Amino acid sequence: MISGIESVTLGVRDLAAALHLWRGVCGFQVESDTRAPVSLLSVWGLAPYADLRLVELSCDGYAFGRVRLAEVSDPAARITRRDHGAGATDATTDVGPKALDLYVTPPLPDAIGVLSTAGCPLRAGPIRFVVRDSDTEEALLTGPADTPLLLMVGHRHPQRAQRAVPPPGRTSEVATVSVVVANLETTRRFYVDGLGLSADDIDDELDGDERRRVCLLFGVPEDCRVSLALFRDPAQPSGKVLGVHFHEHTTRELANPMRPGNIGVNLFSTRCANLEALRERLQAAGMAGHLPILHVALGDGMPARVMLARGPNGELFEFIER
Repeated sequence: MISGIESVTLGVRDLAAALHLWRGVCGFQVESDTRAPVSLLSVWGLAPYADLRLVELSCDGYAFGRVRLAEVSDPAARITRRDHGAGATDATTDVGPKALDLYVTPPLPDAIGVLSTAGCPLRAGPIRFVVRDSDTEEALLTGPADTPLLLMVGHRHPQRAQRAVPPPGRTSEVATVSVVVANLETTRRFYVDGLGLSADDIDDELDGDERRRVCLLFGVPEDCRVSLALFRDPAQPSGKVLGVHFHEHTTRELANPMRPGNIGVNLFSTRCANLEALRERLQAAGMAGHLPILHVALGDGMPARVMLARGPNGELFEFIER
């Protein structure tokens, strides 16, 4: 029904600093730099007079896993997720968007050093673990607007999960967004029955040393049960969603769920060929009520129809029919 995630919208206060990181450090390129049209502001629930600058960046022009920066000037804007450090308002096990996952070239400590120097301090890792046919080394950092960034080296990854190894000193597109989920069955119903994504690659509860290593990465007790479920567009290796469930250690919803105007993660945007059919699937899966379909002009000036829908873990999707 939908594509992989085309872009993740991040609200930032300091657009110049965010551009330096994504363009100057990660190696992304600017695809568009516009002001949000009034019709789009209306769909997003923002004031029609808001002067919202949107900058969309890609990795080598690739259509998926892009980052769309939204400059937020409201001093009272809230942060979607803030679960690390002295000012944390959320727990690491709170339900909602968790991290943006980016591939880097080994050795991983070199990439950690580059991002840390650029103002993204290391939280945890690196750790290395194996899930099914994937051998991964990962580290968790804090990116702009308190957004967690997960750096990954795929020592052994199937081609369906990783588009390409990025050049040294750069990162990949957003290969995956991780989401802490409250209920695995409800989450599967939304992503598989509702959105039509595949869940064949990873859908496992971890055990033994692999479980312990993931607990260390996420900062949860070492005896915590952890299950992972990966949802993806079978035609795309990027723009995936990784559900992470901490079972009895899972806590409340984020204090500030995803929404345009927030600092941090605002929206997950995907393509959809038929919004009415998608709405019917979501309603049949019991995951949505009234979902209006609205005509808008996107940031690139092109006409489209858009439907917003919230997932079971506070995810806010922007489904776009061009």
